[in-house]
Amino acid sequence: MAGFPFMRQAEAFRSSLPFILLLAVFILPCPMSAAAKPRPAIAFVHLLLPPGGEPHASPAGWIGSLDRARDTLESLRIPTIVSSASPGNAEDLNELSEMDPEVLITTSPLLYAAACDVAKRSPNTVFFACTDETVHDNMSGFQARTYEAHYLAGLIAGALSEDGVIGYLANDPYQSKASRLRNANAFTLGAQKSKAAIRVLYAPGNDPDEELKTLIAAGADIVDLERALPSLVERLREHSVRYVGTAGRTVDPLCLAAPEWEWSNAFGDLLTQVRFGIWRPRNVSYGIKEGVVGLSPFGPAVPETVRVRVREAKEAIRNGASPFEGPVRDVSGSLRIAEGSVPDDATLRGMDWRVQGLEPLPLTPDGL
Repeated sequence: MAGFPFMRQAEAFRSSLPFILLLAVFILPCPMSAAAKPRPAIAFVHLLLPPGGEPHASPAGWIGSLDRARDTLESLRIPTIVSSASPGNAEDLNELSEMDPEVLITTSPLLYAAACDVAKRSPNTVFFACTDETVHDNMSGFQARTYEAHYLAGLIAGALSEDGVIGYLANDPYQSKASRLRNANAFTLGAQKSKAAIRVLYAPGNDPDEELKTLIAAGADIVDLERALPSLVERLREHSVRYVGTAGRTVDPLCLAAPEWEWSNAFGDLLTQVRFGIWRPRNVSYGIKEGVVGLSPFGPAVPETVRVRVREAKEAIRNGASPFEGPVRDVSGSLRIAEGSVPDDATLRGMDWRVQGLEPLPLTPDGL
């Protein structure tokens, strides 16, 4: 599905972002209350995680990227607020909606049900939910095409694996099951592009610590961590296993690369559309083409020949190529995507199967 109208030319949009945001702020200022306090332009709601609800795994990770976007909006005099909510707890969201923000963004699929409930009672607020689910009335759904970055990471892992076995740990609580599977499938296809006989082991993230132990014991010499928690990274270091994942901004010789996100573009465009009255409910995705998804600087272990290949693949995706261009088969050998076909966003949102070569983690009943 195509992006928003202002985003059809990614480079032009990125260069015009300050102008678009200034339009939103100065030409169409948000309403003022009787107490002369500005109406919040955008409210961000993160998933509350136990214990204590600490959402941050790293400033370079998913929530860190959203906070950086909020900082950018604030620096341009766009008032925002941020909070967190428990899955299914509509009251947490209702407190924010009573502040009457123009836009309320929920940043995890686990908050979708609560957002639907509150949206029905808040017709003056536009809800923007991180979800693959159906949209309606005053709610849109968004997703990052993070699988594009994992495809590039797969190119690296496949090229650098010495033992021919790599792993994917789907342990990000902020993403949906379908999103994690898309990422793992793309990682596998990228790895196979570099090394056709590569084995990719998939761990569903139910018990990340134990699953990582199993991946290492199974011979994986590179692991893609969706959420590079310090304890997981430390275990990889103990075994000198290289990895993909944002453990922080410091250079780690074992870190090969990591997905990154830049949300200022997307949220600035959304706010502008709301204020110009051209917003409509829809599902939309953002990726490399729109300047939202990217790959962090390469780690020192990635040779120049591999870097060149990844840059070329990234540029191809920017120009319209897809990691899922057919032919693509599932684990049973059935053709799922015909040769030369490129699945649209709606098809990918419904992806509930593993690509050929993505194996369930040993000692688990099913990698899904």
